[in-house]
Amino acid sequence: MESENRRIFYGWWIVLVTFVANFMSNGMSFYGWNTFLQPLCEAHSWSRTAVNVAPSLGSVIGIFSQPLFGRWVLKYGPKKLMIICAFASGGSFMLMGRADSLVYFYIANCMLFFSNVGINGLVPNTAVSNWFEKYRGKALGFSTSGISLSGAIIPPFAFLLLEHFSLAQSFAIIGALTWVVVIAATLLLMKDRPEDYGLHPDGISRDPAPSSEKIPDEILISRKELLRTQAFWHIGLAYGLMLPGVVGVMSQLKPRFTDIGFTGWDAVWMMAATALIGSFGKIAWGWLCDHFDPRRVVAAAILCQIAGLVVLAFGNSVLVLSLFIVLFGFGMGGVMSTIAIVSADFFGRANFAKVYGYIALFLGFQFSGYLMMGRSFDVSGSYNYAYLVFIGFYALALGLILTARYPRADLRG
Repeated sequence: MESENRRIFYGWWIVLVTFVANFMSNGMSFYGWNTFLQPLCEAHSWSRTAVNVAPSLGSVIGIFSQPLFGRWVLKYGPKKLMIICAFASGGSFMLMGRADSLVYFYIANCMLFFSNVGINGLVPNTAVSNWFEKYRGKALGFSTSGISLSGAIIPPFAFLLLEHFSLAQSFAIIGALTWVVVIAATLLLMKDRPEDYGLHPDGISRDPAPSSEKIPDEILISRKELLRTQAFWHIGLAYGLMLPGVVGVMSQLKPRFTDIGFTGWDAVWMMAATALIGSFGKIAWGWLCDHFDPRRVVAAAILCQIAGLVVLAFGNSVLVLSLFIVLFGFGMGGVMSTIAIVSADFFGRANFAKVYGYIALFLGFQFSGYLMMGRSFDVSGSYNYAYLVFIGFYALALGLILTARYPRADLRG
């Protein structure tokens, strides 16, 4: 292998841009719920189930838009999509803060989730995958760590905003911040593919031959061929079963802590600590995928989440919940980072946008996580019933990911 003579490979600037995009998009559409859920309910006399319908609908809209964005990113490239979608996302979030009816709130939230596809998930992951092959796991780990880091910063920041500004003004400030940081970073630094600038993935001009089990990076597969592979169904179903637990727990972790007796600020910082551990987890799981079988790496992340949920369901002291923060935080950090890594590893760089777009359809099942959390609380006054269901989902996902096989043999058949 030959390394290109550069002080820093430009692909790491792409990682920085996508880190920023992941940070802001998830702060708005996901982690912000920890701070805004209870104030929204109090301001409008909405139930938690009613408010949770919004991200449930939005997540379905976002997930089923993935194949559309998969075609757009191949046609227009990541840079154009990220600029347009960052503008739309910030504006949609501002509208949510001004909603005075549930219908208006649902519409604005669906607009947010649709536009967030362009700055979170498929589009940024495609950009990173275009620039990395050998170090794809590490690069995607750093890129997606912005998802969890937003959970450590955005909820406390939003909580502070609410102490000094109205609900609508707090939404507006975070939406405007998205315009400033994401659009500026994308305009200044984003480049779609290394080949367009005379560079090679990883900054390495020659790559080792791929495993005979894997699809070479330059081979394109059709949708029909993709659907014939066992790996597509196992990977998609496994991640589809993991997401309800991740979004259900992490979107309402601060309310969980306040429900069992912690003060608002204590609950926010405990939630933030969980997300911060997740950001380190994303980097660690990504690094592990570069060195070990990704299927076993994902299985280890699932086991961490199962153990963490058991602790959360029955623990109520700082000491016990600290164990939850470490176990679940570290484990859930491996979900959104490894789905991109596994997709690229199993199907190759050239197929990433198409494959990720279709595998991401399974993630639409995450909407059930919001609804189960809201319903569990409204019926029993606790989230524990939802946590037990999530544990069952994780167990099924564990079996599916461990039995996924590389698709070369399926395509030959």
